[in-house]
Amino acid sequence: MTKDRKVFSCQECGYASTKWLGKCPSCGAWNSFHEENKNGHRNLSSGEMSRPVLLKDITFDKQSRLLTGIGELDRVAGGGLVPGSVILLAGEPGIGKSTLVLLVASNLAEKGKKVLYVSAEESPGQLRVRSERLGIKNTENLFLLSENEIRAAENAIESVKPDAVIVDSIQMIYDSDFDYPCGSVFQVRRTAQFFIENAKKSHAPVFLIGHITKEGSIAGPKILEHIVDVVLYFEGDRLSNLRILKGNKNRFGSTEEIGVFRMDENGLIEVPDSSRLFLSNNNTSQPGLVIFPSQEGKRTILLEIQSLITPSYLAVPRRTFTGLDYNRVNLVIAVLEKKLRINLGSRDVYFNVSGGLKISEPAVDLAVAVASISSYKDVPPLSQTVFIGEIALTGEIRPVQHLINRLKESARLGFKNAFVPAESGNVSVAGMKIFQVRWLGDAVNLAFKKV
Repeated sequence: MTKDRKVFSCQECGYASTKWLGKCPSCGAWNSFHEENKNGHRNLSSGEMSRPVLLKDITFDKQSRLLTGIGELDRVAGGGLVPGSVILLAGEPGIGKSTLVLLVASNLAEKGKKVLYVSAEESPGQLRVRSERLGIKNTENLFLLSENEIRAAENAIESVKPDAVIVDSIQMIYDSDFDYPCGSVFQVRRTAQFFIENAKKSHAPVFLIGHITKEGSIAGPKILEHIVDVVLYFEGDRLSNLRILKGNKNRFGSTEEIGVFRMDENGLIEVPDSSRLFLSNNNTSQPGLVIFPSQEGKRTILLEIQSLITPSYLAVPRRTFTGLDYNRVNLVIAVLEKKLRINLGSRDVYFNVSGGLKISEPAVDLAVAVASISSYKDVPPLSQTVFIGEIALTGEIRPVQHLINRLKESARLGFKNAFVPAESGNVSVAGMKIFQVRWLGDAVNLAFKKV
């Protein structure tokens, strides 16, 4: 026997209450509670219950991952798609999410895999036009379904029995048995749960395209990110043709890997060697410009840290940092003012990272400090040089991770000098002069000869 119980859920954040509330205590939204019927637990017979098994008796084929044919995507996903996994792909409108999954569908179909593409936003004609622009070949294994109702998707899955399913987008799919609009918390949770259960039963991987809010988070309940296996973000400046694929969650691999793509008129193009991609020509001898080798998973990417410090005519000087952590840069500026007696309190400070990438690791501190002083003094630092190191509040240069990988990649791209923390041990790279510095003042004196 089952017993129904009433639950009121906030359609903005998913907060649940046993009674209706005018204002949500979690997100503060007004009149956002709607009634939901929660069925009690169903009594399972002994034949329906799962039996516990020993961990050592569970077999798993490591070679069973499904390769998408897009190397950058496979790397971020952990080496391919795991059977039965659910991948949530999110990003800003127009960034290229639908283009990426359509290329994935085409590659899988060419390998003989049946792919069902459920499009809730585009008509079959629009998808055909997109596929022709991308140069996708006609194949008998790629099925398109332009529907919003979950029952239509269920019937298509039962008839096609696909090896992979793509849903574009999960916020536009709804269950007509429940009187809630598309994109509401209940509908997103309900439809996502359906595709997840189907993936686990059929072992067919599922791609869910997700919208994001103006704050940059995935629209819908937070539980959506918890119940899926992989969460990927497609990022990039819409005014630039570069696109970055990052993993925010991955149950089958590392979340530190990134994939780099270039968007052109024919679609997305992989950029497997992206180390030099974000560097401009003759960029090592300009005031305010410093090169930093950023480590993204197993890949080292050299980036330009660009600084501009000018006199301010405002009561409160501007602080604008693009691609860098705001609090981290302010910490470095405070150390410069305290330890090196550089007065930046009356200056506007601007920072930018080339290519639209975002750096969160503290190893960029030394590059930020040198770029600040270079722009402040209008003197370029030592040419053909990279700067790596974390700065403590005392001005000490602290060690960082993956130092050898950063140095080897920098040397491969022609850089002759590197500033690294003194506590890094005995490091050496052929063709590169290593400056091991213990304190920020020592690094500044060597980088500029005199300040």
